[in-house]
Amino acid sequence: MDDHKIKEILIEKNSAFKKLFLEHQELEEKLQTHIQNKFKNDDDRLEEKNIKKKKLKLKDAMQKHICEFKKKLN
Repeated sequence: MDDHKIKEILIEKNSAFKKLFLEHQELEEKLQTHIQNKFKNDDDRLEEKNIKKKKLKLKDAMQKHICEFKKKLN
């Protein structure tokens, strides 16, 4: 089973994973808004960097759930 299918299952059946996924998507939207801003000051650049760090932590947490799901399949 591929990761995309596992994500769909976890979003549907695991509330903790769903929360991580939704927060990751919110940060992605926020990041896209920051990226579109052509005139960034230092605070904007710092905020963009912090968003990227938060997204990465969420992605790592989601990947952990995916790996645990795969282990249960085996």
